[in-house]
Amino acid sequence: MLGFAFFFLFYSWIEILTQPIIHIKSPVCIVFMDSSLKYFKSAGFIITCLYCACFALVISLLSAQFFYRFLAVCKPHILSHGEERILFYLCVPCFLCFVAWFEFVYWGMANTVEKQLYMKSELAEIYNEDSESVALIAVMYWSVGPDGQKKWKINDIGLLLACVITIGGCFMTIVYCASRIYKKMKDSSGHMSERTMELNRQLFITLTIQTILPLFMMYIPVGLATSLPIFEIHTGRIANFTAASLAVYPFLEPIVPMLCIKEFKNFILCRQKQKVASRTTFSIPVSGIHSSSTNAIL
Repeated sequence: MLGFAFFFLFYSWIEILTQPIIHIKSPVCIVFMDSSLKYFKSAGFIITCLYCACFALVISLLSAQFFYRFLAVCKPHILSHGEERILFYLCVPCFLCFVAWFEFVYWGMANTVEKQLYMKSELAEIYNEDSESVALIAVMYWSVGPDGQKKWKINDIGLLLACVITIGGCFMTIVYCASRIYKKMKDSSGHMSERTMELNRQLFITLTIQTILPLFMMYIPVGLATSLPIFEIHTGRIANFTAASLAVYPFLEPIVPMLCIKEFKNFILCRQKQKVASRTTFSIPVSGIHSSSTNAIL
């Protein structure tokens, strides 16, 4: 959770520097800057590539977080052999995913003259922007030759495949870990106290929301934005929903456990302040153990 907090700070600054606008005109999906840096084409291109790479880092960190929860609930003996080392190993593939995605976008969504000319009238009419002046990245799956035949672009197609593999792999990891965690909590419910069962119920609600939320706010929007142009579906400025959902998601993700876990919510709303002060010395360590267990799972 601390890693998520630091990353979202970095992601927020990249978002501010980019202020992305997404537009789809088959067979092109374009992302261009709307910040004060939009006319610095070289620097803007790199920053926009970083913005797209941050998406891969978000979903890989999310899947790593679910995998850590899976280890904490289903394989606690593994964490006992070196939790810090395991956390480091979990961060390594996330960083590699970030670097790989940056390279995919850098080469697969390169700002070429052909893409600029194709989108020139569209951007001028709708956004009053010159595609030859503004910093942008774009994927163009094919072009039409003089003979009227489609000429497929290998680098751009490779970006689509990378997107499918990354999104599919991360989401399947989340679904697998979430299902195993749910099964473990359900199997252990018969051996739990009423208080622990209530905590597990809250954790399951949190887990369910945190599984569904990125599906509709990250995976589906980005998947549609990259795949619709290849099916010659023109959505225009509606594709900006993708940028909006990616901007809102980092804010919503940490709010879920704060609202779903009763002890977290009571602490934030200061509902148990007087009750905690009046507790006996016997109940304090029990609460501490309970809170530690909750933090390990979250």
